[in-house]
Amino acid sequence: MEIKFAYCLRITVFYSLPSVYLCFMVKLPYGTSNFQILVNQGYLYIDRTSYLAQIEEMSEKNLFFLRPRRFGKSLWVSVMQYYYGLEHKDKFHSLFGKYHIGKNPTSLANSYLVLKFDFSGIDTDSKEKTYRGFSFKVELGVQLFLDTYSQYFSVKDKQDILDKPAPEIMIGSLFTYAQQPEIPLIYVVIDEYDHFTNELISFRLIEFQEIVSENGYVRKFYEVIKTATQEGVVDRFFATGVAPITLDSLTSGFNIGKNISLRPHYNEMMGFTEEEVGDILKSIDIPISKIDEMTEEIRRWYNGYLFHPRGNKRVYNSDMVLYFATEYAQYQNYPENLLDTNISSDYGKIGKLFRLGGEESGRLKILEQLLKEKDIYTQLTEQYSFARKFTEYDFLSLLFYMGLLTIKGTYRSGIHLQIPNDVIRQLYFQYFSELLERRLDFKSETIKVETAVEEFAWENNPQSLVKLLGKTLEQLSNRDWPKFDEKHLKTILITYLYSVGIYHIQSEPEVNQKYPDILLRRRPPYEPPYQLMIELKFLKKKDASQLETVSDQGRNQLKTYLKSEEIKDLENLRAWLWVFVGTKAVVVEEVE
Repeated sequence: MEIKFAYCLRITVFYSLPSVYLCFMVKLPYGTSNFQILVNQGYLYIDRTSYLAQIEEMSEKNLFFLRPRRFGKSLWVSVMQYYYGLEHKDKFHSLFGKYHIGKNPTSLANSYLVLKFDFSGIDTDSKEKTYRGFSFKVELGVQLFLDTYSQYFSVKDKQDILDKPAPEIMIGSLFTYAQQPEIPLIYVVIDEYDHFTNELISFRLIEFQEIVSENGYVRKFYEVIKTATQEGVVDRFFATGVAPITLDSLTSGFNIGKNISLRPHYNEMMGFTEEEVGDILKSIDIPISKIDEMTEEIRRWYNGYLFHPRGNKRVYNSDMVLYFATEYAQYQNYPENLLDTNISSDYGKIGKLFRLGGEESGRLKILEQLLKEKDIYTQLTEQYSFARKFTEYDFLSLLFYMGLLTIKGTYRSGIHLQIPNDVIRQLYFQYFSELLERRLDFKSETIKVETAVEEFAWENNPQSLVKLLGKTLEQLSNRDWPKFDEKHLKTILITYLYSVGIYHIQSEPEVNQKYPDILLRRRPPYEPPYQLMIELKFLKKKDASQLETVSDQGRNQLKTYLKSEEIKDLENLRAWLWVFVGTKAVVVEEVE
């Protein structure tokens, strides 16, 4: 019997049988991080359970695992809860049976009392709110633990524990009551251990240092857990987070913790590989003929992350991919916004990072280098200390941990970092736009920018955009001109183009071993009539006599590009030469 299948919205799969149709629902788990819900309600789950056994086999038992925001850390914590919590023992086969760990269970499966804390979502607007938020999160975790394992604790025990006045005293009391021989060992699991402290690092560094110092409440919290591990009450500890700064700042408060994030064999523990992304795309009713084209687009937008130079594969941010796939499955078209607003709010804190320690101006050279598409050499900081100066290497490493840079490759004893993908590149340009507005003391007129870019895209008319660019140059003070060059001009133009976002923007793409300044290619779902190539030239007023020579050079370059195999097949491509002398666009010419 011939069996045919097709994929429909939300990955509905139909198997065609004589006079009978069987329908099975497989749903994309965008925004869903509860493992039991994923399994029981038919959501897609990319199996990572083999890492449970790998982690168990390690000699270290108190571990930290760091990844950028929205990389699947909360789902991993949920997997651990259901795998190790003894209360889920009767559900083991229904939850894990079809996955790697279900077929190869370890001896520790469902053998622990799991004490879980989640430190995301704490209000850090003031010192008092931060403390109350932290205390509430600790009490919430303890309350859930006592309710889940009520057979081991009397009502009086529970009340006594929850009545304790401070978070470290509360968990200390819990561990004291758990020291009975009939009570199983505890596995402490923490999600987003540094979510709120990273906020403080960005804008209230002194407060951060206080709470992780010897008498700080965060330090005391981890000291109590450390003591419980030494007393044999807590057998294992696993925490997820983004950066090692809080961990390193705790020093002896929790010096038993081991950060395994940079070990090469854990490179793909979270995120999706390209093969897995391909499987997801095939599941959302995309014609096979379009898979390669779509894969290339998604690779450009969301891929690029490497967490160790010897990592086997680059990985995609899982939340970004699921956002795209969910949007496409619902509307059968590309999303207008490449970046989910939830991720944008997490990653859009570049400005705070650049102002860390009040040194924003000193780091503008780094931003300039990144906007010029250059990779940056650094030594990766694995341990931070505010007792010493916060170096450029420390700053670049922090961008790496936050997912704003990733590893390109090694060089001698260090590494080269690069922007991982287009959505992160767009965030850098958004930050540059904010800087430009502050520096020039004027507010960009967003509607005019959008209108100007759209006139160029739909009418092949660049005049309004050229005028806006000239207006920006006029706002630059005289002190900016000595160092101003063509690269700066291009950066400002690309900033405007990114603010509208209707093109795939390529800065100096390789074309037959040559590099046009800007190539604007169509980006689904937008379908402007024209694709565009721009060659920019800039002369200072004192060099105006070179105008004819420079213009001829630009025309010849464009004609050469237009003949290349990479360019000549682009539909409705228009090539433009713009030559600025000082603040004035002296040449604005279409070249054929």
